[in-house]
Amino acid sequence: MRVPIRVLSPLLINQIAAGEVVDRPASVVKELVENALDAGATRIDVAIEGGGRELIRVTDDGCGIPADELPLAVAAHATSKISRSEDLEAIATMGFRGEALASIASVARVSIVSRTRESDAAAELIAQGDHIEAPRPAAAPIGTSVTVRTLFFNTPARRKFLKSESSEAGRITDVIESIALGHPQVRFSLRSEARTLLDLAATTDPKRRAIDVLGADAAPQLLEVDDDAAAEGSIGVWGLVGRPELARPSAKHLRIHLNGRPIADRAIIHAMREAYRGLIAPSATPLAAIFLQIDPREVDVNVHPAKTEVRFRQPSLVHQAVLRAVRRTLRAADLVPAFDLPGPGSAAPSAGVSAGSSFFSGSSSTFSAPPRAGMSGMPSTTTHSSGGASPIVYREIADALGPKPWAEPTPLGTIARPVDILQIHASYIVTQDADGMLIVDQHALHERVMFEMLFERVTRGPLERQRMLVPAIIEVSPREIEALDELTTLFARIGVEAEPAGPRAIAIQAFPSFLFARSVDPADFVREMLARAVDGTLGRGGTADTEAALSETLDMMACKAAVKAGDRMTPEALRELLAWRERVERSTNCPHGRPTSLRITLRDLERQFGRG
Repeated sequence: MRVPIRVLSPLLINQIAAGEVVDRPASVVKELVENALDAGATRIDVAIEGGGRELIRVTDDGCGIPADELPLAVAAHATSKISRSEDLEAIATMGFRGEALASIASVARVSIVSRTRESDAAAELIAQGDHIEAPRPAAAPIGTSVTVRTLFFNTPARRKFLKSESSEAGRITDVIESIALGHPQVRFSLRSEARTLLDLAATTDPKRRAIDVLGADAAPQLLEVDDDAAAEGSIGVWGLVGRPELARPSAKHLRIHLNGRPIADRAIIHAMREAYRGLIAPSATPLAAIFLQIDPREVDVNVHPAKTEVRFRQPSLVHQAVLRAVRRTLRAADLVPAFDLPGPGSAAPSAGVSAGSSFFSGSSSTFSAPPRAGMSGMPSTTTHSSGGASPIVYREIADALGPKPWAEPTPLGTIARPVDILQIHASYIVTQDADGMLIVDQHALHERVMFEMLFERVTRGPLERQRMLVPAIIEVSPREIEALDELTTLFARIGVEAEPAGPRAIAIQAFPSFLFARSVDPADFVREMLARAVDGTLGRGGTADTEAALSETLDMMACKAAVKAGDRMTPEALRELLAWRERVERSTNCPHGRPTSLRITLRDLERQFGRG
């Protein structure tokens, strides 16, 4: 049976639009708060009941709406913010689509009370579904108050999909915090029944507002980003970024603002993660608030009704601006985390020194050398705690990596005063710097050094490989045979040569000389690579020929080649490893993001001994 084509009713059209614009109470709050900001408000108060299900009231002190324009405020596609198609090319307001209030009124009971500065009295308009009453006189101060009751009263199926009251209230809090970050000059408050959930005072200092939102506890761990070079390229980048230890498992605490508008952009999130690569775990996201200032003509915000997605005319420039600004800030900072000791008189863990510890005077820990320098100065010998010797001749490993374009490392310098170096439990190195006592994880630091050397080397071409006299044959699954094809490009770059040797076997013909020098088993290494390719964890779920996959593979190689916990190192090896801490980039963290060093400050030590 043929169904005739018909024009939808205005109510149904608005309800369909509401599905995109208004999907939960937090969406309503977002739209109403953005309207208040566009009205020039300096104070915005939000009150909710039932997590926003039963009541949402947004009150502002903005310019107000004239009584005769109130019916247009709830009409679809009526707005004061644009008037011609050219206006879409340079949108500077928070809202512009003219459909939010119409969509809200189609699924809730709405009351708007507003008064302009030119009017002696306010006016009220009531809308419910497709029924809109004529404005009537009311008493109210200058500004606008929008009250939304019984959200989704006429679409009960959508009401059932809402979460608990506390969950919905939490989402509303997140929305207001996100908007407030970009508008520090406006005071924001949020009340739920009798409780105050937010009270953000107006300030002329954007840093103060950012700390109010990110949390005062995080303030000492925040670094300010202010990249003049980015601003010169018409892309201004400012913000606060957390030290690596503040990283979170999700992107919820990464706040991105464009010209005062909170947005979600994959390219910028990628730039942030790249800036922190090697400082935090690959699955983590930095805590940060990043603010971009870009000519509105260079960005399209008319992508989605929610207005959180945007398109940049030159996305690569935006990506590079953020990456450069954040990376520069992190490089300039001392990222060694301080280890806070308990106060005097409180229980504290005891630190013991094993009988096998070595204590001696070594070289100063302050050096001057270019980043990613050569490997010829690496430690020469490591002795395993089991008593067996495992020579690590780094000049030979350097040769295995092939010719070096760099000069030999600069001399360590004249030692004015020896610094004591202690290896404890054959796993940690204890020394001092200008700020106190430094504790170094020997495996984590050596892994970082190895990673940086490999990363520099692979940018110049494939790693040197050594052909095997007898190919190593490993049994694999049919899916792993398929994964071998995916790994072809990556294997070629790192010096692995492998090919199918039957329906369920792979023959390893060549292996990186670097890993041979460290006695890494080729079969185990290739099995692990195949497993990561099969389960999709290589390259953070992307293809195996991406830079992320290469980085993770070099990380794995560095981890396998580095000295291990339990390896006793000679005094010379310890000195050289600490020297390399000053030479390589990001030496404060291993490639997995774990810290390589911890610091106990002199102040904490003095406090423990009653001197502070």
